[in-house]
Amino acid sequence: MSENVISQPFEKQQAFAQAIFESLPGLILVTAVALVANFLAPMLETYPLFKTYLSLKDFILAIIIGIAIRNTVGVPAVFQPGLRYSTIMTKTGIVVMGSSYSLAGLVSVGGQALVFIAVFLFGTALIMMWLCNRLGMSSSLGACLAAGMSVCGVSATIAISPAVKAKNEDMAYAIAVVLMFGLLALVAFPLVGRLFNLTAEQFGAFAGVGIINSAQVLAAGFGYSPDAGKVAGIYNIGRVIFLPFVVLMLALMAAAQEAKQGNEVVKINKLQMIRDKFPLFILGFITIVCMNTMGMLSKAEIKVAKMFMEWAFLLGFASIGLTTRLSDLRAAGLKGFVFGFGVAGLKAVLALVAVLYFMK
Repeated sequence: MSENVISQPFEKQQAFAQAIFESLPGLILVTAVALVANFLAPMLETYPLFKTYLSLKDFILAIIIGIAIRNTVGVPAVFQPGLRYSTIMTKTGIVVMGSSYSLAGLVSVGGQALVFIAVFLFGTALIMMWLCNRLGMSSSLGACLAAGMSVCGVSATIAISPAVKAKNEDMAYAIAVVLMFGLLALVAFPLVGRLFNLTAEQFGAFAGVGIINSAQVLAAGFGYSPDAGKVAGIYNIGRVIFLPFVVLMLALMAAAQEAKQGNEVVKINKLQMIRDKFPLFILGFITIVCMNTMGMLSKAEIKVAKMFMEWAFLLGFASIGLTTRLSDLRAAGLKGFVFGFGVAGLKAVLALVAVLYFMK
């Protein structure tokens, strides 16, 4: 028995070393894509088209290059293990981003952000559930679409699926719609921002409310300007904080629809759902903000943190691009394309109107 106890830590170390070794090829590929994007972005800005209209900063380029590789030459199996860290990288970047804020600044931006977010998130979720019900879609598909289109895209779709017993095709349909709009938004939103001459604060709010997927919110924000990226980051964090509450609301609505139809209803533990879905990395972000507010971070440390944040995002976005298969977008079909883009487009237009008239 004692030999088994002693061998367990050794086996864990071996498993960890094996996981790192298997991930190396993929991590090297991700780093290469990030470096190429970082190198190409300044070169593109020397051309009038990219300097004035089509702004493709390294964050957006990393996603585009990754998608191009994935959907042309492909990504062999040996690289796959190293591509699973995209979420860890982006969340780490968000935590470190806390060094760019103070509590006073966070409250000044965050107060207005929470109002915008609450109106658009809960409003979109309620409208989506109503539309899906009117169109005769299943409650599970409606909940997946409503979560994905209102909160934070893929993450919200995955979060709601167990609570509504969603089928794999329901999730695939919703995720396809989210990704289709998000890919277009990466290029279209900065163009719209420059067309309307949006300030960094306005564009950050526009992207934070109008773009669906979290990673694409950050990529578009920082692609517009560093300050816009910081504001978009605050809006993104606000959306993530609301995630468990929107998921709970949609789960209860889906259960009510199922009960009306006489189907078996999943019992929902409300407090457990909120606790399980609450994003713990937000606590890390707030901790860093508090440390910066109390003067615990020097200017040199903040500068290093900013550089670390930028590369964490860049590597995360490169990994996201390398895992995005355009063939998956076919899951939604023409109906999903029209329906999803109609709702997402309307949400984006309303977000633009809101920032133009309420954020001077």
